[in-house]
Amino acid sequence: MLERKEEYLALKEKVLEKRFSNMNPMQRKAIFQMEGPVLILAGAGSGKTTVIINRIAYMIQFGDAWNSNWMPEGVTEEDLDMLRAYLDGADVSNGELGRIIGCHPLRPWNILAITFTNKAANEMKTRLENMLGEEARDVAASTFHSCCVRILRREIERLGYTRSFTIYDADDSLRVVKDCMSELSINDKLFKPKAVLGEISHAKDSMISPADYRMTVGNDFRKQEIAKVYQKYQSKLIQSNALDFDDIICKTVELFEQYPEALEYYQNRWRYILVDEYQDTNHAQFRLVSLLARKHQNLCVVGDDDQSIYKFRGATIENILGFEEQFRDTV
Repeated sequence: MLERKEEYLALKEKVLEKRFSNMNPMQRKAIFQMEGPVLILAGAGSGKTTVIINRIAYMIQFGDAWNSNWMPEGVTEEDLDMLRAYLDGADVSNGELGRIIGCHPLRPWNILAITFTNKAANEMKTRLENMLGEEARDVAASTFHSCCVRILRREIERLGYTRSFTIYDADDSLRVVKDCMSELSINDKLFKPKAVLGEISHAKDSMISPADYRMTVGNDFRKQEIAKVYQKYQSKLIQSNALDFDDIICKTVELFEQYPEALEYYQNRWRYILVDEYQDTNHAQFRLVSLLARKHQNLCVVGDDDQSIYKFRGATIENILGFEEQFRDTV
């Protein structure tokens, strides 16, 4: 029996190495590390997203097989023959391989994969479906904002909105800012509405409320005026049962921080979280990911610490530079 287990474990290792032979050794190390925080740093064009795709496939098909010394009781000599045949070039399905060597494979709906653009999210879904088939449809692969919209459609009544809330685009938000400035008799020649909206957006990305913003302005006349606009602007949004683009993430963070039971529901639903282009996250996105990953600590982030294309939107490179300090035992 001991000899069979040793042979099984040796075959399993070789099978997994062959199954992911298109990845280099460092990429395979990241793919096979299922539990705990994982930081993947790599340059542009190095296949970071491909690692995420393969990592998700590995977790769904094989669970934590690479790191496990467990052999299922039902493994037969025919199963070992199938592994040997695969290594010799036979066409064996991933389903059959997973049945023989899988160790507690994940349910697809326990995985949340986040990226920044709809194009990137759709590409991820397509690639996952090509690799996994119908199972891929249950993986929550989305942008930060689409993920948060789904959460808020279910939970936002806790914050005093209705589920039928409207989402304002940039033009809607600018119109509201102009209305606020007009009502406050603030000269739009001295204070450009777009610049005022940009300041409000930056405050929201930093999770600074109108009241908190007002407390930080001191004797700065410009910021004092913006504080007035920010307060009125947010009041108008609430009265209209509307969120702007920045509110989508801020209100989700607010929801989770005020209602621990809501947070726990999503922590238990998405036990494994992967974030692409982590260097482009701002403070609100960082808070969101930290909250969701706090309970299980199964967070894998991928990024390039030499590149951040969203600095103009408040992206904070310190989020990726400080990852190992925030999440102890990072691999």
